[in-house]
Amino acid sequence: MAHAGNHREIVGKNIRTCRTKADLTLEKLAEKAEMSWPYLSEIERGRENISLDKLARLARALNVTLSKLVENA
Repeated sequence: MAHAGNHREIVGKNIRTCRTKADLTLEKLAEKAEMSWPYLSEIERGRENISLDKLARLARALNVTLSKLVENA
């Protein structure tokens, strides 16, 4: 079983990949998902846990499925 930190890193990389494909800055995505960009930055770097509710808000803001953000985690 993978360590929890590894899950955070994978989810963070998935979020960053989707964000860059959507041509969004950290600030713009954070605004769309109603969260702070420093918090989002920590999530993308795998340093912060994210709740399911916030993960769902990010998925909506990115126009992707929730499963896309947790893929391979």
